[in-house]
Amino acid sequence: MAEQARLLDIENDREITKETDSQFLFEYQRAVLLTLKDKGVLNETQYRYAEEKLKKQLKQF
Repeated sequence: MAEQARLLDIENDREITKETDSQFLFEYQRAVLLTLKDKGVLNETQYRYAEEKLKKQLKQF
């Protein structure tokens, strides 16, 4: 039987917010955009536009 990944423990369980984790949220959203671009959902222009909007949001926090 193959071993499966499973959650064993949660450390430092806390809410992630723009105020406390803006860089993490930026990188997470950027990763989603990159995935959409890689899958062909977004073209290069759309990706760049969305990434610039994310960068502007990050500067506000």
